[in-house]
Amino acid sequence: MRKIWFWMAVLLLAFAACKKYESPSSDGGTPLPHHIDRVYHVGDYFHNDTLEGIVFYTYSSGLTGLMVSLDEIQLAWCETNYVNSLTGATNPYDGWRNTNILMSNYDLNHYPAIRWSHWRNTWHLVHQNYLITSRQWFVPSSSELNKLLQNQAAVNATLDSLGFPSLEGKTYWSSTELGTRSAAALQMQDSSIVVKEALKNETFYVRAIRNF
Repeated sequence: MRKIWFWMAVLLLAFAACKKYESPSSDGGTPLPHHIDRVYHVGDYFHNDTLEGIVFYTYSSGLTGLMVSLDEIQLAWCETNYVNSLTGATNPYDGWRNTNILMSNYDLNHYPAIRWSHWRNTWHLVHQNYLITSRQWFVPSSSELNKLLQNQAAVNATLDSLGFPSLEGKTYWSSTELGTRSAAALQMQDSSIVVKEALKNETFYVRAIRNF
């Protein structure tokens, strides 16, 4: 019986030692807290070693969400000779899916707005034919662009503080095609978001977005 108790005591000591080793602490007593990821809010400036943008939508309690590029450009959705091409990039909710459709079936040199956002992804020089993922830059869908414009006051405040152009009073292309000759372009007017069914060779502003 004494041997049984002896070996039980040895096992308990070994277990306690293992638990202490797996939970290191600063003073040898209380375990250190687990790492907590940063919580982001709409209007926050996101930046790390390679990325920067302004948060305009969050989910998972602010641990992840969508951010918009600091810069913008004025471009056509497509060149005039390609206005009558129905591409199939019609998703109103998911801009990266629209981008993948265009990349997979068309030469992006004829689709300036999509090409601009695509070339923001630095590793395109090595991987010419890759699918855009939600963790890379893309032109927002009409729904994603709507979310951006709904929160433009907070986004504009941060853009202004950093010295970048705001979204105020501008019309932006989405990646959502509406028909053979048109795509959705959105603008905030008198506190309401107006969706335009615009000819794809018209020139509007373009911003890129991505998940963080």
